[in-house]
Amino acid sequence: MKTIIQLITPIITRGIRTLDDVAPYRRDDLEIRHSLLDQGPASIECEFDEALSVPDTIRKAIVAERSGANAVIIDCMGDPGLHACREAVSIPVLGPCQTAMHVASMLGHRFSFITVLDRLRPLIDNLAATYGLSTNYASFQAIDIPVLELLHDPEKLSAALASKALAAIEEDHADYVILGCTGFLGCAGAIRSALLEAGRDAPVIDPIPLAVHMADALVKTGLSHSRLTYPPPSVKQIAGFDLPGFSTDKS
Repeated sequence: MKTIIQLITPIITRGIRTLDDVAPYRRDDLEIRHSLLDQGPASIECEFDEALSVPDTIRKAIVAERSGANAVIIDCMGDPGLHACREAVSIPVLGPCQTAMHVASMLGHRFSFITVLDRLRPLIDNLAATYGLSTNYASFQAIDIPVLELLHDPEKLSAALASKALAAIEEDHADYVILGCTGFLGCAGAIRSALLEAGRDAPVIDPIPLAVHMADALVKTGLSHSRLTYPPPSVKQIAGFDLPGFSTDKS
């Protein structure tokens, strides 16, 4: 039986994610589909951006389930709309941040989160607390490169990530590193090599591949979120949002 995973990139910027990016993780029995938002921000770098991304992310998750997807991954380390999407669909919905943090805490003692901008610190601090992992959360590091500039200079990006990863281990006593932006996809190998060259044998999590494999495992084992925690929302009139199966227009 083929597993179908819908990767929802919760922004409107075309080209920032393509199916080529996740081609190495596809198999004959694992199909990955991709969608961008029709309404939302160009990138997510703060709570404001995240809030704007949520309505259409929910809609894309609903459409994905109705189109035969077996699982959904929200392609952003802020996990925007994660809990709302779980209420709206019955198939597993994974946030790469929640997945990465829990795996890092399971396989290590303390993890460091390395992302794009320092202004994201409160958002990530709050997520670590929400996920019950504040005691495993060693530090937050930022490379000061905006999301839409990540592809401009790959060498600069890798050097910045390696520097912050080494600092997290040597100064903050982290033993696991989480790449805290899904735009860093593909960088984990180079960062891991740089750490090993410095004599620091710390694993580096690339969140999207991890989320893909985790989603596949959940589907294969027949697991999804609990409806006791995430009951479906009631159907009611909702103005301005097209949410199939949940909104009625009585105007």
